[in-house]
Amino acid sequence: MKRFDTLSHIVLLVALAIGTAGVYRSRYDATGQFLVILALTVFYLVWGVIYHHLRGDLEKRLFFEYLILASISTVVGFLVFIR
Repeated sequence: MKRFDTLSHIVLLVALAIGTAGVYRSRYDATGQFLVILALTVFYLVWGVIYHHLRGDLEKRLFFEYLILASISTVVGFLVFIR
């Protein structure tokens, strides 16, 4: 299980690094930046659900926690990047 956790978190960090590079690369296009943030948010939500499902500890409370964080990230991304 330790190896699974390590590999899962490496995948998450690589995806976040790619997303960060995507936001930087589209620095002159606010809509493009928002779309990257939206894609990252969806990835984070899906990653969290799959990760906890495979670990066997996915509960409604945990799903709603990921959903709330994804919603907050989307709203903040919209307010920051869409003018």
